[in-house]
Amino acid sequence: MMPYKKILIPTDNSDKTSMAIHYGISIAKSMGADVTAMCVIDEGDYVDANVAAPGVESIIFQKSTKAVESVVIQGQAMGVRVRPLILSGDPSNEIVRTSSDHDLIVMGTAGLTGAQHLLLGSVAEKVVRSARSPVLVVRSGAGVDSGATTVKKLLIPTDGSENTRPAIAHGLSLAKALGAEVTALSVAYPEFASHLTMHEEGGRISLEACREATSSVADEGRRSGVAVRSMIVTGAPSEEIIKASAEHDLIVMGTAGRTGLAHIRLGSVAEKTVRLSNCPVLVVRKR
Repeated sequence: MMPYKKILIPTDNSDKTSMAIHYGISIAKSMGADVTAMCVIDEGDYVDANVAAPGVESIIFQKSTKAVESVVIQGQAMGVRVRPLILSGDPSNEIVRTSSDHDLIVMGTAGLTGAQHLLLGSVAEKVVRSARSPVLVVRSGAGVDSGATTVKKLLIPTDGSENTRPAIAHGLSLAKALGAEVTALSVAYPEFASHLTMHEEGGRISLEACREATSSVADEGRRSGVAVRSMIVTGAPSEEIIKASAEHDLIVMGTAGRTGLAHIRLGSVAEKTVRLSNCPVLVVRKR
């Protein structure tokens, strides 16, 4: 089984986190892991209002307590031990900091798009960019109805780069633990798509490079006792991965974790996938 022993589940008691909570507790149960239910009181909620930090009697603290207690109750019902944790600060920073002694983060996102996303960003995407632990993102409305972790078809995108190697190893181990089928997907650059730049989608990859990338996953799968089906398509990686997500239960993919101006200019295939995927996405960042 995968070595998940401590799972971190951030929550704000909203609809966008409810599916992630069910999903995270189900994983914890199947792997015998403990859960930390974490709620971060966003310091911006009270600093902007020019009021003091909320005390234990404040409405915002009581709402946070209700959020983590809800996870504790769900955990008890499934036989999973859940530790409640309430912190104050910037949500993404506190989640990343707390995740340092956890094996997996499971969190929800609303999947913002357009101007709202550009202005506000997403806590989930900031965590994906910075956390050292793998991050499993369950987008609200992304095909997870009951929160069960029934993963029969697992998708591993690869371009053959070093950024994808940790995700490949992780995905194959997870597939073996769950008894899932694996599809290794590689996206070739279409010669006719001149609107795509080399940097915009991570590089122009030839069909031969795609064959080598998927064959490498298949070889590693054979050594691990996991059957791997190769899938090679042409187009923009994020668009093709999102399209393929409709036929899979889980995506396991890598990211280099770009930050700063490079991230603002180029974006990230992983973050685009997190935002729009039709199934949960497990991102394993290159260390």
